[in-house]
Amino acid sequence: MVLPVAIALMAAAAAPQPAAEVGQCGWVHGRFAIYNGSSVRRIRIIGTHRTVAMRDDDERIPPEIDRYEQSGPYFDLKDSLSGDFRICARETRRLGHMQHVRVTATRNLIFQGKPF
Repeated sequence: MVLPVAIALMAAAAAPQPAAEVGQCGWVHGRFAIYNGSSVRRIRIIGTHRTVAMRDDDERIPPEIDRYEQSGPYFDLKDSLSGDFRICARETRRLGHMQHVRVTATRNLIFQGKPF
């Protein structure tokens, strides 16, 4: 049964991965949402078990994300932006830790939840 293993390895290699080292940038497909706690702006990367976060003091964000954040004072956990995000690592990725990133661009966004 070499074929299923080869297919699984090819799928893992093709899956988008967040930038691993400081300064590296790349596109990921994910779900952006607002959460409680520290680093409230987070992207859950689809196809992985990874979540990356923007720093709370980061003011340089794409206008689409800013528009989403301004759409209301309260956010339902079902409200999110799904699509492609270009992220740049602000710190080295570590196993078991949420990595801080800067979002520099977006594309193919779909809003899920209340209209905005």
